Formats: sequence, structure tokens, C-alpha cells
Amino acid sequence: MELKTIVRSYATRSENGVVEINLEGLSQDKDFRNEVVKEVVKKVSLIPHACIVFPSYKKNGKNPLGSLINELAVALQIESLVTGNIEKIKNLRADTENVVIIKHSFRSGKKLKEQVEQVKTMGYDVSVISLIAHSGAKVESFAHENDVKVDVLIYTDEINYL
Repeated sequence: MELKTIVRSYATRSENGVVEINLEGLSQDKDFRNEVVKEVVKKVSLIPHACIVFPSYKKNGKNPLGSLINELAVALQIESLVTGNIEKIKNLRADTENVVIIKHSFRSGKKLKEQVEQVKTMGYDVSVISLIAHSGAKVESFAHENDVKVDVLIYTDEINYL
């Protein structure tokens, strides 16, 4: 099943016309999780020995996409995985030059900008995979301004014809 079709069924339009996605509902959708895992594994496999970072992961389980993050972590079969604070990258013992930050959503990129800068300051090449982004134009602008490659699985502005 196509990701756009799955996400569309969890999308609503707010009063001001913005498309909002029910992330908790998506996290329960097995088809969504399967498709995302396939896509992320495909993208990460192109970056050998990459460290994968899930900055939004929370131990207390309050992350709406916690199940998906756990499934991705298992499916990726990577050498190094960091969850939560970007600073944990400093504790890596794996030989890597590349860090991939996986974000569940991209809205403005404020926090992501800080995270990208942190990783670059540590001397790593960094790229980003966002599961959902609210604006293709904002992602493109962010990638250009921060000199970082950003892959997005689904843009909500592609499904705004709800």
C-alpha cells in the first residue's frame, strides 16, 4: 500500500487549512509501519556504517511513534544506534563518519537545525530522514540553508486535497 494513501486516512484539515496528521493513529497502523520500515531501510542501506540517531525517542513510551522507532531499530541491523540526546554520539565506539538523524516529522526545523549543527561540530557527515514533512518548500529551504541532505517519505502538502 502506498504511504500517501495510508497517511491520508489519518489526516484532517484544521480550521486554518493546515493538514494535521494523527501520529498516534499512524503508530498503530501496521501497514504504515511496514512501509516506513522498508523505505528507511532502503535509504539507510545506501550509507555504509552509518550511526542512526532517533532524537525524539523517549524511554517513558510517550512518543506517539515509539513502536515504529523500535521496529526500525530492529530492522536496520546497524552497528550504532543513538536515541534521545544527540550528545550520546560522543560515546560511540563504532567506526563511522556518517550520522543519519531520523525525525518523525518536520514542521519548521528549529530543533533539527541545532541537532545538525551538533553532529557537524562533532566531525561527522550528517543527513536526515523525515517520515512526514508539512512543507516541501520548507524542507528544501532548510536543506539548502544548513547544507544537509534531507529525505522525506511523505509530504502533507502532497495530500492537501482532502
